[in-house]
Amino acid sequence: MSTVLEQNKVTALRFAQEGWGTNPSWRSIWDELMSKDVVYYFNSFAEPIVGLEANKQFNVGLFQGFPDIKQQIEDMIAEDDKVVYRTTIQGTNSGEFLGTPATGKAVKANDFTLLRIVEGKIVEWWYECNLLEVMKQLGLVSEGEV
Repeated sequence: MSTVLEQNKVTALRFAQEGWGTNPSWRSIWDELMSKDVVYYFNSFAEPIVGLEANKQFNVGLFQGFPDIKQQIEDMIAEDDKVVYRTTIQGTNSGEFLGTPATGKAVKANDFTLLRIVEGKIVEWWYECNLLEVMKQLGLVSEGEV
């Protein structure tokens, strides 16, 4: 018999791997794993993205910017109703990303995801990576502008 912590880690791992935006069936995985009213806190933006459909639309935009992006899970920790994992992501910016045109440049960054999972569904999602470093690697921001 598995514990809730183990089940939550399985949910988080499925989300990270099968729910990754370059996987052709990611939308159906999200339908299965996420609450309809999931709240997503993306990179400390002022307002969260609320609702499953709004989050799907936002995710499409991110992955269109980096259609070849891959991630490597480095660490995963679970406690109570939360799972956090750290990954290394890398890909080439060959499409529009957060309103900026494609640069054709490669990016490599570390990031953190924290999921709150209730009764097998992701209800809250926090994601943080150093977007300033990403923008530097894309050539959109120089050291002098920081």
